[in-house]
Amino acid sequence: MNQNTPIDPIRLAIPSKGHLYDGLIEILKSAGYKIRRASDRQYEATIAGHGRFHVVFMRPTDIVEQVREGRCHLGVTGFDVYAEHAHNTTGTSVIIQDMGYGGCRLVVAVPESWIDVTHVMDLADLTHRFKSEGKIFRISTKYANLTRDFFRQRGIHDYRVVASDGALELHPSLGIADIIVDLTSSGVTLKDNRLRELTGGKILESAACLIGHTASLKSLGAEGPSAPLALLLDSIDAVRLADGRVQLEVTGAFPEKVETQSIYMKKVFDVLAAHGATRLAWWPVKLEGGKDGWHVGGLTGPRGLTSCRRALLDLGARSVVGLMPRLCLDQDDHSTFEALKRQLTTHNGHA
Repeated sequence: MNQNTPIDPIRLAIPSKGHLYDGLIEILKSAGYKIRRASDRQYEATIAGHGRFHVVFMRPTDIVEQVREGRCHLGVTGFDVYAEHAHNTTGTSVIIQDMGYGGCRLVVAVPESWIDVTHVMDLADLTHRFKSEGKIFRISTKYANLTRDFFRQRGIHDYRVVASDGALELHPSLGIADIIVDLTSSGVTLKDNRLRELTGGKILESAACLIGHTASLKSLGAEGPSAPLALLLDSIDAVRLADGRVQLEVTGAFPEKVETQSIYMKKVFDVLAAHGATRLAWWPVKLEGGKDGWHVGGLTGPRGLTSCRRALLDLGARSVVGLMPRLCLDQDDHSTFEALKRQLTTHNGHA
């Protein structure tokens, strides 16, 4: 390529505020992609040290549309938002369906006072009864398409969707609707507003997701594994893989009488592996006074490290240290970039 040939920017659309914004900023920062944004009123930004990327801030619903149109090459939104507009997302691909934050579920919730309505299929008889009495069964939701698909698959047809962007939890008590279909994570908000999730009423699991314009992804992917798209996805992978892992560093002394060092170290490895440790390796070290010792490194979870502490001390461990890694890179771990290339080749990019 001629050095004077301009390189097209890669436009990344992210939510302008809220939990989807906060979680992504943390991931990108840990991955080495620090967004330069002067204030929350600024709707464009750059990424320090990554001049190819151009960041734009917008509403999650607008992100789906702009990625579909190809005005933005990449975007982060809620999977619930993407799924709600799935009928109109031709030309887009889901790159990472769950970014590891923003987890919630879309559910059907009814007033707690409806003691005879416990399963979602109970609504079939209830909506039919409303119709026979000349009444309209109303469902308030921001997700009309997902709601209709869900109820149609269960043979429930006699209802009206009340579209709303406000706080849906109040709608049953105000008489705006009979039930709601809304997002929940812990269920506390539903309970605080005297609502209850129905058994069998989970419509969708959602989290922050990364999507892309399919044609643009093919072009960016063709730039190779050392190009900006691959490096961004590899960095995000490294952050996500590090989440919840602990780098363990254990040092100990061999006993005065030991069968062989390898047999002894197998006992140490067995203890660690039984508590979830992986990627274990050991090497001999010299301790204070020239005593023969050993050092083990590997990966585990916080609970795994604390739960095996006493067993390690009984085996001669002198120090057990856990470090929180910022990044994890391993050839055996999942590669989003490689998975994306296979997806685009096999399925023509359609999610």
